[in-house]
Amino acid sequence: MIDKAYFLYMRIIVIVILTSAITIAKFWGKVEVTVDDRLLRNSERQKVSSIRDEITRFFSGQIWNEDFQGFKIPLNISVAFQGIAQKGGMETFHAQILISDGVDIRYFDKSLQFYYNPGNSIQFDPVIFNPLGSFLAFYAYTILAGYLDTYDYYGGNHAYDQAREIALRGMASDYPKGWSKRVQLLKEITGNKGLREARFAYYVAMDLFDQGKPDDALKEFELMFKGLEIVFRQFPTGRTLYFLNAHHNKLAHRLNLLGQTDMLYQLAEMDPSHKDSYLKGLQKK
Repeated sequence: MIDKAYFLYMRIIVIVILTSAITIAKFWGKVEVTVDDRLLRNSERQKVSSIRDEITRFFSGQIWNEDFQGFKIPLNISVAFQGIAQKGGMETFHAQILISDGVDIRYFDKSLQFYYNPGNSIQFDPVIFNPLGSFLAFYAYTILAGYLDTYDYYGGNHAYDQAREIALRGMASDYPKGWSKRVQLLKEITGNKGLREARFAYYVAMDLFDQGKPDDALKEFELMFKGLEIVFRQFPTGRTLYFLNAHHNKLAHRLNLLGQTDMLYQLAEMDPSHKDSYLKGLQKK
């Protein structure tokens, strides 16, 4: 048996190493933005022709967290315009947005409503609400929180709070569409402690395994399973299955090397779409 104090010490050491490693480079990685404007008229397309570049500049030009400047989080953003309407004498665009890191964080929002001035850059101010800038900042902080959750135990709490403040301002603004749903989204994410703890344990386990510490890694995988079991008992499983979809191959490989037959069978039941991946290594034995 591994001494509990030693095990806790090892978790702290891993967290410190991971945290130290992300403080030296730029914050976001490659930001890829695609725009579908087929539902707009030609004149309307002209008005938003610069939005792809402006969104890219928006993410690269903001300091989102002074303590963590080295994540290099990749962003894939798809904007699909749905139409245009008049609001208070101003043209407002309606769009759906899919934003993801290309791994295990993904959000689809169908209720973006904003005005756009082609000659101006997209702005975000924590106090002054801007329909597009605040929307993008909301998801920036939400994605950042998801990353911080994997580097420290509930490390994303502050970033989630920042996203919540933006959402509450949105609800009270002249452009409230979709903001109550975003508040609810944060409630679901932050309240799903099982998934948050499972994700943290997974990333710590993988790092320990790569450091050549299989016993410590196994302890973390066991904690990951406890989190997953909580999710499958108490919460909707959509985001958890998305997490497993992103990591099932690595999970199957590591757990197979660790001889964790029971865990692999459990994963096959939890995530039946990848059952073959989990059981493939076992069938060869």
